[in-house]
Amino acid sequence: MKIILMQSTGSESNPVVTVIIPTLADSARAASLLRAISSITNQNEMATEVLVVVNGQRYDPLLLAELEARSDIRVVRLLTASLVAALHKGRTEVRSPFFSFLDDDDEYLPKSLANRVESLQSNSDCAMVVSQGYREMDGQRTASAYNLPRAKVDPYGELASNNWMTSCGALFRTNLVPAETFAKIPSHHEWTYLAYKLLGMGPFCVLNEPSYVIHDTPNSLSKTSAYSEAHATVLREVLKLSLPPSAIRTAKERLSRAEHDLASNALAQGLRGKAVSHHLRSLLLPGGLRYVTFTRHLF
Repeated sequence: MKIILMQSTGSESNPVVTVIIPTLADSARAASLLRAISSITNQNEMATEVLVVVNGQRYDPLLLAELEARSDIRVVRLLTASLVAALHKGRTEVRSPFFSFLDDDDEYLPKSLANRVESLQSNSDCAMVVSQGYREMDGQRTASAYNLPRAKVDPYGELASNNWMTSCGALFRTNLVPAETFAKIPSHHEWTYLAYKLLGMGPFCVLNEPSYVIHDTPNSLSKTSAYSEAHATVLREVLKLSLPPSAIRTAKERLSRAEHDLASNALAQGLRGKAVSHHLRSLLLPGGLRYVTFTRHLF
């Protein structure tokens, strides 16, 4: 049975869904943040709480004042600028049966929240529903989480080719995905790490209808050099989780590829010793022998 409550969205006393938006609330993101909020408040199918987690001290005072003056959203603040801390803080504030996340430069498509809730209500054993969406750059949209149908059959294997667990792609059942799930997660590639972790929370269901748009911009956090260099580190953290054998192997294969990429980058920068170190690590992992010919570039 689908829950359709009063046509009301924002800061609700009894919301069905809480959407958590982590943000620095700086002037550069003002327009996209307001767009993200509107993509939620424009959905009137059910009572929804918009929870904006402003983290750090870089906020635009005028923008923050505007947010705090609104009656249709709830604002909480963190002194430290940290996306992962904001994710965790937002989850601790959830008081609804379902919750989700939305980056401050992305947006939800119409009726996407209602469709996700209906999917979870129709599949009571699912801890979460994961949906498809779009990635937009320069006005052109391409499919995001394009391998999601295959992920239902081989979730860990598909993670190795494309992370189908996007930050705005899932809706979670609050009683099955506790706040501690989002505690102490890596500061980069957080949704790669969370994808492996969340798969241990229980079964998931799939919504093939597009639910979101990821706006891929030059200012996206995923474009920073630190984000790219952290891939191998995150995969090592993934391997500390309790994973089935198939997941361990695919994660190690991904780590081998990440180590090879680091070796290539180090060599291009003239850091031969660092390149050798990463290359040897890549060779010792499953799938690493494919990079053996790279050895000739190092000696």
